[in-house]
Amino acid sequence: MPATAAAAAGTATAAAAPEGEKQRRAAQSFLILHNVAKRKNFGDILRSAAALGVSEVAVVGAAKLSSHGAQGCAGHLRFSHFHKLDDAVAYLRGVHGAVITGIEISPESRNVASQPFRGSHAFMPGNEGHGLTPAQLAVCDELVYIPQHSAATASLNVNAACAIVLHHFAMWAALPEAARDGAYKYVTEPAASSIPRSGVGLKQMRTLNADGTVAPRRRAGAAGEAGGSGGEGEAGELGEGEDYSWEGMEAST
Repeated sequence: MPATAAAAAGTATAAAAPEGEKQRRAAQSFLILHNVAKRKNFGDILRSAAALGVSEVAVVGAAKLSSHGAQGCAGHLRFSHFHKLDDAVAYLRGVHGAVITGIEISPESRNVASQPFRGSHAFMPGNEGHGLTPAQLAVCDELVYIPQHSAATASLNVNAACAIVLHHFAMWAALPEAARDGAYKYVTEPAASSIPRSGVGLKQMRTLNADGTVAPRRRAGAAGEAGGSGGEGEAGELGEGEDYSWEGMEAST
């Protein structure tokens, strides 16, 4: 390559590098929770999400949730509720520009250790028993898996898988590390959920449409509320100040 061409190529590369770095540092992680069956796993996932810098948790179907196991971390997270998976996906893609990324072991999955990220990502774990459903797989732009190094188990616990994937993303996006208090723990701050209209915490979770606008409120216990495991209805709307308890709901997409 002539010297002038090489110099021009070097200049272009140098100019592109800061732009790519800027985009990487602006990237956010989101979490889609749909069809996670065990309430303890739900709480543990929320704790991991809060610790690893998730910007927003999109809850699909189940409107009554438990933060059991979250150790108060749910009060640091922003939640949005969606009646249908397609609405959550459209919102995350259209409003936040996120890549919908399923956490699943499959021939198409990419090794998360290679940090195959590009911009913001919305990560979606599967059910504890059967993983991602065909409907969930159909909406994914990409899939990632976590390599294992023994034949002891077929897969990791859903919370462990979420934590590993979210940590890889946080490292790739260069999210700043929180302040540490001595050798063993991190400094904690008061939960933003105590601030009225902050939009943070389960009790301030709103049901959104696909474009991010707030959906009309539904009458509590209205027809169409999912009532049990395997239910095909949509979840009912929440009332202000209502307590949240796990109902084991699964809603259709």
